[in-house]
Amino acid sequence: MIVRQVCVALFWMMGGMLPRLTQAEEGDTHVRLQYGKSSESNFETALVGDYEASPESNYLVGGSWGRELNERAFGMPLVSTVNVGTQWFNERGLQGDGYGVTVYYKLHYRWRLPWTQTRVRFGLGEGLSYVSRIPLNEARDFTMKHSQSEKLLNHIEWTVDLPLRQFTPMAGLFTGPIKEMHVGFVVWHRSSIYGLLAQTGGGSNFMGCGIEAQY
Repeated sequence: MIVRQVCVALFWMMGGMLPRLTQAEEGDTHVRLQYGKSSESNFETALVGDYEASPESNYLVGGSWGRELNERAFGMPLVSTVNVGTQWFNERGLQGDGYGVTVYYKLHYRWRLPWTQTRVRFGLGEGLSYVSRIPLNEARDFTMKHSQSEKLLNHIEWTVDLPLRQFTPMAGLFTGPIKEMHVGFVVWHRSSIYGLLAQTGGGSNFMGCGIEAQY
């Protein structure tokens, strides 16, 4: 019952954003491609780039589409987007490959590096992830706890990106409809929220890189 209530609440939150999508200005669209390898690192340490390869060495390739909702979410300089993503999980022949879908709300913050004019964009997304097959590294994590994962889990996406428009040599990229491009680091995370969405706590992390275009 608790799991159902959590899922309904998250889908209700996403559904409540849909009318605002039609009101967003043209050009506020984000398209992202990314790649990540499975990692044994805890999510907290993965945020700062700590990478420990998993023995399965499986990986994901994903893409997402997002639409801006607000340039000052919660009254702060945070750009908010609502996003839909798809993933392909390559299990390297150890089991059948899987596919996934994510729906999530994401906040972006631009920070200027001290004593420079260079800006970095941080992003934090929260939502739901559904997979056709549990990734191997995630299944092992739950098996070690004498439990099983679920196809529907919580999803968090953490990104640290470098906007390219700020660099003069990149000016040629923005003569067409593209307003901005970002390249950077991503942590793609699934978890049961300490056992709320599965029998026990557990999950999986994929760490890698991504490129994003803003129209």
